[in-house]
Amino acid sequence: MSFSLLNPWLSGFDPYRRRLTRTVFVGAVAVGGNNPIRIQSMTTADTRNTEATLREIAALVKAGCEIVRLTVPTKADCDNLKNIRKEMLARHLYVPLVADIHFTPSIAMAAVDYVEKIRINPGNFVDKKLFKEQNYSDAEYASELLRIEEKFAPLVLKCQERGISMRVGTNHGSLSDRIMNRYGDTPEGMVESALEFLRIAARLNYHDMILSMKASNTQIMVAAYRLLAQRLAAENMDYPFHLGVTEAGEGEDGRIKSAIGIGTLLEEGIGDTIRVSLTEDSEHEIPVATMLAAPDNARIARQYWNDELHETKSLPKALSFLHEPAKTFIYQRRETQKTLVGHHDIGASELPRVWLSLKRLHLKAFWDEQNEITPCEGVELNPDDDFIPAVTKLFGEKSLSLGYIHSEINKLASIPFADKLTWIIDPSATDASLLSLIQHAKRLGAHLEFCLDETKLALDNSELPEIIKRLVILCANANQLNIGFSALTHNPLLAYRILAKFLDDLPFPAVLHLRHVATTWPRQLDASVQLGGLLLDGLGDSVQIMAPTENPKTILNLSFGILQGARIRTSKTEYISCPSCGRTLFHLQETTEKIRQKTDHLKGVKIAVMGCIVNGPGEMADADFGYVGTGVERISLYVGKVCVERNIPQEAAVSRLVGLIREHGRWIDPPLNAPSL
Repeated sequence: MSFSLLNPWLSGFDPYRRRLTRTVFVGAVAVGGNNPIRIQSMTTADTRNTEATLREIAALVKAGCEIVRLTVPTKADCDNLKNIRKEMLARHLYVPLVADIHFTPSIAMAAVDYVEKIRINPGNFVDKKLFKEQNYSDAEYASELLRIEEKFAPLVLKCQERGISMRVGTNHGSLSDRIMNRYGDTPEGMVESALEFLRIAARLNYHDMILSMKASNTQIMVAAYRLLAQRLAAENMDYPFHLGVTEAGEGEDGRIKSAIGIGTLLEEGIGDTIRVSLTEDSEHEIPVATMLAAPDNARIARQYWNDELHETKSLPKALSFLHEPAKTFIYQRRETQKTLVGHHDIGASELPRVWLSLKRLHLKAFWDEQNEITPCEGVELNPDDDFIPAVTKLFGEKSLSLGYIHSEINKLASIPFADKLTWIIDPSATDASLLSLIQHAKRLGAHLEFCLDETKLALDNSELPEIIKRLVILCANANQLNIGFSALTHNPLLAYRILAKFLDDLPFPAVLHLRHVATTWPRQLDASVQLGGLLLDGLGDSVQIMAPTENPKTILNLSFGILQGARIRTSKTEYISCPSCGRTLFHLQETTEKIRQKTDHLKGVKIAVMGCIVNGPGEMADADFGYVGTGVERISLYVGKVCVERNIPQEAAVSRLVGLIREHGRWIDPPLNAPSL
């Protein structure tokens, strides 16, 4: 992966520090502690169908899945666990099973006899979600907690007796009415929902617990896990975490959203087992999860199992803040000054802008197609290879901003037209040469960007803050206020957090520009982890993925996909679609594709496609419209969290969903012959 343990940005320093947890066993699989990040998934077959379930378990194990979860909604499903276990032994399928329980404590009690772990949802284990508003007094709330303990304690005691672990899995979409009324639909409510159950288990001296805080909104998901880590530390609890972005969707969008949420937390040392939830066949989840876990598993192996590499240097004092726990529990964008780059304002409250880096190979094709594909705000060229004088006229006609990047001041100072000039910082440059560049940018009316290159200037360089301050002072003295900072690095997530810390101490506001260079890891996941994590932290006023030799359409898709996956900028329809499971009573993948074909031109509309009612009604609160399975080939439709039509035959439901979107003024007709990215 790109962010190597020996990354030159930190000259051998490794700021990674894993959250310390107890070890919890799921069968023979150890989760947490010093153990690797464990990979798990969930079957989509009906649990009563033994053969179909076994085929799926076998495919998951072959793909590298270490823990398999089965949905157990009814007594019949629970009774068949015995047959599944028997056949697994006969076929030499040795993988721990998890029973996924909603609504019915009695089924959880019975399932303990056949599985290695029980998953319960604190939002519906005892409570029903009725969207009922009620103000609880402290006494009434305490009474509700006693009611929960009465139902939950028997399961805890049986798991304790049999040596079975448990996951308390909170879902943003299925918080109880009681939690919603006191804490709201918030990360705090998600955390408190789990803590109520944890405290009961702790009083019974049961600690084989794993926790999750899943949401389809990556901002809420990351905030909830960060807050949970803080709250557990305050209560001297050290339970491992199961990470996942629920209802992530399918294809590139599902992978981007999963990488943003899961990858951001893993990079912070949070997370012990992961599941990537895709609206696809379950074995497709495993390679994605394996790649997301790989960097942390390498760090864990290096730290605990290889004595020769254990000699990691301590962080310099100036970078000690990297070991501070995250303090961001709600999205807040970094405050910057609004500046003009060509035709577009950037910074302040403006949406983050998307730039491209192009080579001559793609230049003319991009000019010709610009008005037909997802737009970007600017294109950057290298004057060494691609400086074509005619480009200035062509780009002006296309209403695109044009930029150039180079390390030589003389090269940049000789360019006759530009909306942005990016200088790769050379600490040895004289004030006189820098002043000439600043004045040239001012004459052109160009934005001047100072870029830190990892091959020339390390971020642990003690002189870096002084270098930045020197550049800012020179610009201020020349009355050139239209400036920003960026970095060329294999590790943007680390680099920009350090850079932002240095910039925060300066009185002069600056725009933070995100860049990303080619890596050996899949770009789709790597860029999502690196840039998505920064966007969730409120950093970044423009995004530029440095892949000048790749098809511009591919890079634009990825750039806008990351912005949308982080809930920062919407450029297309968003689908909140769950992975299928045994509760789903229609073919989720086919249905999702039918809905996509009808609606994928509706920019900014959020549509939830849910297989059942477990999380469906709750996730409707985060979607504009919802399509939820409520029976065998029966669908209910939602507007927000309100059910407006019930039990529609499946064959009519997609058309009725389109009609509902029309009725609420959100429909536009698709463009004729619209090209697809």
